[in-house]
Amino acid sequence: MSYLPTLRRAHKGAIVLDGSAAAHDQIRTLADLYREDPEGVGDMLIQIADLKGQVERERGLDGLGRAEHVRDDIVTELLNEIGGAEVHLDPRDNHHALMQARSLAHQARAIAEVAQQRADELAVLTAVARGAREERRRPPVC
Repeated sequence: MSYLPTLRRAHKGAIVLDGSAAAHDQIRTLADLYREDPEGVGDMLIQIADLKGQVERERGLDGLGRAEHVRDDIVTELLNEIGGAEVHLDPRDNHHALMQARSLAHQARAIAEVAQQRADELAVLTAVARGAREERRRPPVC
C-alpha cells in the first residue's frame, strides 16, 4: 500500500510534510525481507554504509567518482525490493481514477495554502526583524 505524505504543524508554527506512514510500511517490509534473507539484505546495508566515506571523499571530484552512483544503485535496488517509493496513480479512465486525481489535487491545494501562509508569516517576521536591526543601527537623534 502506498501513502501520501500528510501535512502537519510542528513546533513554533513550522509546517512539516510527513511521510512517516510510508516509511513505517517500508521498514516493516525491510524487516520481513531481512528475515527471509538476512545475509543478502545485511550485505546490501553494509555496502551502503561502507560507501559513505568514499562518497564523501569523492565529492570534490566534480562527478568523476563512482562511489555515489554505486551506492545509489544499491539503495534503489533495496528500495525496489521493499516496494519502492512511488505512488502509482490509477491509469484507468473511470470514476475511481477521477476520485483519486481529485483527492490528490485537494491535498496538493491544502499543502500549497499552508505553505503560502507560512511563507507570508516568515516574510512578516523577516521584515519586522530587519526593521529592528535597522533601528538599532541608526545613530541616536540629538
